[in-house]
Amino acid sequence: MASGGNESVWYLLPNGSASTNAAFLAVYKHFEDTFDYKTYRHFLAQGEGASRRAADAYSSYAYYPKGPHCDKGKQPGAVQAPGGIAAFPGGSVKRMFGFDFGKMVFDVTKQADGATGAAAGPPMAIATQGLSVGMGMVQSILAAVLDTVPPLIPPPAWNNMPLPCAPMLTGHICFGAVLYPITMADFTIADVTDGMMDGYVAGFPNTYAEKVGKTSDAMYKACFSAYMSMHCSAIFPRCTVPQTRSEPIPAGGRVPMCLHLCILPLVLCPGFWIGDVIGQCEMVAPPPMCTQAFFWNYGLLPPQYVSFDEGNPYPKKCPPKGDASDDPALYDEGVLPISPILKETSAKLPAVAV
Repeated sequence: MASGGNESVWYLLPNGSASTNAAFLAVYKHFEDTFDYKTYRHFLAQGEGASRRAADAYSSYAYYPKGPHCDKGKQPGAVQAPGGIAAFPGGSVKRMFGFDFGKMVFDVTKQADGATGAAAGPPMAIATQGLSVGMGMVQSILAAVLDTVPPLIPPPAWNNMPLPCAPMLTGHICFGAVLYPITMADFTIADVTDGMMDGYVAGFPNTYAEKVGKTSDAMYKACFSAYMSMHCSAIFPRCTVPQTRSEPIPAGGRVPMCLHLCILPLVLCPGFWIGDVIGQCEMVAPPPMCTQAFFWNYGLLPPQYVSFDEGNPYPKKCPPKGDASDDPALYDEGVLPISPILKETSAKLPAVAV
């Protein structure tokens, strides 16, 4: 570092030996061998804008016509239609695939008649949430025991180390994105931790509409992938050794999230700012000594919010010519004929003296 025109170097271990340097190089080589550089290059390509080569991928216009406007006097040409139009109003209640708690409550309330619909959803929601809270408490206690007790057991029963790491198999949001081992304590409570992502997924259409606006589906999906990759990496830190402790240390502990995963949402989601990522990015590390998850399950993504006009766009064909709509004076104010009775009456009225 430079200070007052002079340069100085800080040494992490000033009294280190050749064996210490060899140990550090061995640990760093392990991270290089186990780091997913293919996914890392994919993230870099997204950050550099390689995906912008697709036509209309990053169109920020709010209106995109599905069909002709049927203006008279001009023959409509070919119209390029978007990939699909979501049903009004969009969001989590119009999700086609996957389970969504909000959509389930919405469907139950729609099935009831009259004012009963407002009273049908809350009891089911409270019962479901109560069961989830009870299961989460039991799993939290078990995860705390698995994290604390095994390192206290000495040989020959155990080796004073945590239980071996395991793959993340029980979540439904980050499943498939977390392809690295996690600690046994994280594995035990993975479905509860992963369940916290349901709120982020269901609320993403509203967040996107407020921060970014209405864009193409390609940009919408790219932003969602970067946003959820950041969240999955933050809640599921990677193991560094087969028996990893919970402390965030580079050798023998869990490593924090990669730094570039905090930058990508700001690049791919124009309108997002530091406040939208600061909670997950309080502890980061540079590659390769970091955690990197890649979220790709777009089936969980609810559609964008749409207005009623966007959900019911213009027709694909204009009406045939020759009908009454071709009259240029069709919507002009009509001139009523003069009534002979009013004419005769007005003529016989006496003069009014001023």
